[in-house]
Amino acid sequence: MIDLESTTDALNKTATVQDRILGSTDEEIDAAVVTVTCALAHPILRRASASFRSGGLRREVPVLLRTDCGSLVEGIVDLAFREDSPDFAGWTVVDFKTDHELEGSSDRYLDQVRWYSTAVREATNLPTRGVLLVI
Repeated sequence: MIDLESTTDALNKTATVQDRILGSTDEEIDAAVVTVTCALAHPILRRASASFRSGGLRREVPVLLRTDCGSLVEGIVDLAFREDSPDFAGWTVVDFKTDHELEGSSDRYLDQVRWYSTAVREATNLPTRGVLLVI
């Protein structure tokens, strides 16, 4: 799991370790570092990072929700963070996807982040908003 405050040097070290596992090319390693650097600069992840400093950040958290019809929805929330700003006070639930994953499945993934947001709202009794962050 990448630290939201990671430096380029730290990302290069992580990519080098992954290279040993996966046998990536130098071009793939460079592309991964650039992609992660850009993602970490995204305003949503900057807000999440600020939330970490105040103890309001959760990553890779399992959720379980019983629907009105009695079905169970379970999953792993990629990222959730608590905000207390003038425009929103509650939890922002983020699900990460790549553009490849979205091909033909965007409705499915939008539903997924809605379910996750509902689960967090019911667990915390606080407002939530869901974000599908495409990387």
